[in-house]
Amino acid sequence: MIKIENMTFQYKQGQEVIKSLSFNLSRNEQVTLIGKSGCGKTTLLYLLAGIIKPTEGVMFINDNPLTGMRRKTGIVFQNGGLFPWKTVYNNLSIGLKGMGLKKQEIHERVEQVLHELNITHVADHYIKEISGGEKQRVAIGRVLVMESDLLLLDEPSSSLDAMTKETFQRTMLKLYDSHDLTSIIVTHDIEEAVYLGQKIVVMDEGVIKKVIDNTDLYGNQNARQSLSFYKRCIELRKELEII
Repeated sequence: MIKIENMTFQYKQGQEVIKSLSFNLSRNEQVTLIGKSGCGKTTLLYLLAGIIKPTEGVMFINDNPLTGMRRKTGIVFQNGGLFPWKTVYNNLSIGLKGMGLKKQEIHERVEQVLHELNITHVADHYIKEISGGEKQRVAIGRVLVMESDLLLLDEPSSSLDAMTKETFQRTMLKLYDSHDLTSIIVTHDIEEAVYLGQKIVVMDEGVIKKVIDNTDLYGNQNARQSLSFYKRCIELRKELEII
C-alpha cells in the first residue's frame, strides 16, 4: 500500500524535519505513530497526504509514485477541519458534489455514513451545535463518503474526554472491520497507540526509532486490563524516554 524510500523533508530555512526515512505499510494495516512533540509526526502525515512534497526521496501508494494530493486519501486534522457555516449533512456531501455524481447517489452515500456513525440525529445541525465526539465522527464521515482507502488522522482524540475517547476508539475498530481501509493515526496517548495500532511506529527527531509489532494486543478490549498491555505501554514509555 505505502512504500517510502529515503525520504527527507526540510524547510526553506534549512531545518531538516524528516531524515532519510524509509517505511513500508501493507494494505488494510492499521498503524499508530507516536513520538515527542516536534519529532516530525504531523509532517510525515502531510507528506503522505500530498499536501507538501519531500525534499528528497520517493513515496509510492499502491505502486504509484505520489506526486500530489490523491482523491482516495482522506485526512482528519486535529481540529476536524469542518465548515462551521454548513450543516453536518452538507459537510459530508460537499466533497461529493464535484465528482459528477447524481443527487440520489450523493444522498444515499451521506445517509449511509450518517447511519453508520450514529449521527443521523444531528444531520441538520450546524457544527457549533454538536459535541466534540460528534464533530470527530463527522470529520471521519467526510473520508468515508469519498470511499477513501487510506485514512490519515492527526491526533483525532486529543480534545476528547476519556469516555468520548473510548467511544471514538471503538468506532475506529468497527470501521476497520467494515471498510477497505489502511490507516495511520498520530497520537500522544500511549494506551491509544497500543489499542489502535497493529504496528506502533515510534519517531524521534525525524527518523523512525522503532517499529513494534502489536498484533497481539490490537483492538482487544479485554487486553487493556492485562499485564501484557501494561508491559507494552511501559515499553513505549521507555522508547519515548518518559520514565
